[in-house]
Amino acid sequence: MNATKEELIRFLEENVLIPAETNPKADVKIKRKINLTRMRLNEQVSAEKVHQYFWSAMATDNGIDSYKKISSIGAPTFEDVRDEFKKLCGDK
Repeated sequence: MNATKEELIRFLEENVLIPAETNPKADVKIKRKINLTRMRLNEQVSAEKVHQYFWSAMATDNGIDSYKKISSIGAPTFEDVRDEFKKLCGDK
């Protein structure tokens, strides 16, 4: 793992969570999903756990629903930043 837990969370905050949350089209449901994601990310105990959460979140029903809602307003999603996230983590 090339990045720390804090660096990974900061990357996701700056590139996904904050842009989606501050998007003028973000409704209460989207903002609630973002806050839950933020809480779950901060509960992770290590960079490795943030990494695991990132990849598993996209495969869950909730993650798919979040993707649909957030992408429908034109905001960035985890899927949009996965290549950059991989590089940050040092994944091949």
